[in-house]
Amino acid sequence: MDGKWEFTVHTFMGDMRSHMEFKVDGDVLTGTGTDASNGATAEIANGKFDGTNFSYSLTIKTAVGEMTNEISGVVDGDQITGKSKNGMGEFDLTGVRA
Repeated sequence: MDGKWEFTVHTFMGDMRSHMEFKVDGDVLTGTGTDASNGATAEIANGKFDGTNFSYSLTIKTAVGEMTNEISGVVDGDQITGKSKNGMGEFDLTGVRA
């Protein structure tokens, strides 16, 4: 999971893209996320990774205001599938290694 990824969250308002950069140290996941539409960057909080499954939270400015997203998913090679939950609901997430 170390490295750069391109994430897409599939919402009712359309796809929202972000550039992610992850660092794994044991079972701790850290890194940053950057909103592709406005360039806002935020640090990952509470990140965990067990070799396959991951989770973290991220508070970032978006086109609709500042949001805290709870992200979880599964890494399968160079692809990620998961969920993003925030005050607007729960949405499917996909990612590919950049």
